[in-house]
This record gives sequence, structure tokens and C-alpha cells, in this order.
Amino acid sequence: MPIFEIICLAKSTKHGGICIAGLKTDGSGWLRPVSNKRDGTLYPEHYTLTNDSEPQLFDIIRIPCTKPEPKCHQPENWLIDSRKSWEVLGSLTLSQARRLLSPEIQRHSSPELLGTSDKQICYENLEKSPVQSSLALIKPEKVQWQVKTIDKKKFRCLFSLSGNSYDLPITDSIWTDKLDYFEEGIYSCEEVIEELKLHQFEPDQFRLTISLSEPFIPSGQEKKFCYKLVAAVINVADVKQRLGWL
Repeated sequence: MPIFEIICLAKSTKHGGICIAGLKTDGSGWLRPVSNKRDGTLYPEHYTLTNDSEPQLFDIIRIPCTKPEPKCHQPENWLIDSRKSWEVLGSLTLSQARRLLSPEIQRHSSPELLGTSDKQICYENLEKSPVQSSLALIKPEKVQWQVKTIDKKKFRCLFSLSGNSYDLPITDSIWTDKLDYFEEGIYSCEEVIEELKLHQFEPDQFRLTISLSEPFIPSGQEKKFCYKLVAAVINVADVKQRLGWL
């Protein structure tokens, strides 16, 4: 059975469980471990470690898998071996970040994100022409954070990528828990850092992990779409402090 080691770069909410994804440490690209549950969602019995903790962003995780489970909208999926526990080998090192993360950010420096410049991709089109990648690590510009209240609070990230504007929902629960402090409105990085006293953060040091959602039919539409999501919010200055790179 194949065993993969990945740098955890996304841990986001999905159908009452979570989705985890990361770059393989051997440099061969992204991997998204999935279960045999609905849409591959992971639940605590799948990812809880032997010491009863959970993987966190920038952990190096060893994951036993059984077989590839690529989909037209998510080619990186691998089915986990649910009989075996995951293992955290340590944290991302500075040399790994330079070798694996920096080139990934450079690859996604064009205006198009996951192959298009829209916030969603028609599933019918993906069935005809599968996406090459459903995950990306990017360096956004002009970042703002939006809090919307309809039935409940919803959180979005507004940003620019090489001149193209995006407005995407956030599924990183750690970051949305932080944004929950704010009333409805749009906030700058400086405002968020100051109000939440995120002293280790720098306003121009945000990076985002982008993921493509499962297909669904939006209200008022007839066709299925896959939406681009902000699956992880990362601040480089904070990471350097926490991982002891300084």
C-alpha cells in the first residue's frame, strides 16, 4: 500500500467533517486524502493521531493510502487506508518551504486560478475537459475580508491575482473563527490584525490555499458548478515565528 508524506496546507470544513490537502514532500505535487464517505469527507476516526491530536497546518503528515481516486474536478484525490493511523513526522522546515512552496506560488502567479479567471467552473465542462489541478498556493494582492450576515455569518476573501479580482468563500475554520469577531462589513488586513491583536502577522504577508469544491447546483441555476474556495489562510510572518525560522 502506498504511503505518502505531505506538508499540510489545507484543513477546511466540509459536510460536517473536514478536507485536508498538501504538497508531497518528494516534490511530486499535491495530494488530497479522501475517505469512502460522502464526497470523500474526512471525520475524526480518519485523521485523529495516535496521541488523540489532529494534524495542523504545516505539519508533515504520513498518510497510508490504498488507491488513487481522481475525479474530473479533483485529480489529486487518494483513498486513505482507514485501518491505519496517520503520523505527524514534524513541522515544515525553511529549506522545504524554499524548495516546495516558493515554486508552487510562482506557478500560480498568473491572473487565472485553477485554469480560469471566474469564481466557479461548470461541472459539465470539467467532465469534458478535467481540471489539471484543483489546488493552488497563491500570493494574493489587495486582500480584504468580508463578513456577510444573511441567516448566519458568512466569510469571504476579496483579492487580486496579477490584476484579476476574486471574491471567494473561506472554509478555513481557524480563520473564520477569528473573523467572527467582526460585524457585517469589509475589512482591510491592517484592521483585522489590529483589532484581533495578531501581533506576529504582517498585512502584506498573506498566502492562500485555494481548492475546488464538490459540484452542486446553485439556487436559480440548472447546471452543477464547482466553486473556488479559500481552504487555508496563511501569514508568512506568523509562520516564521511559530516554526522558529527567525
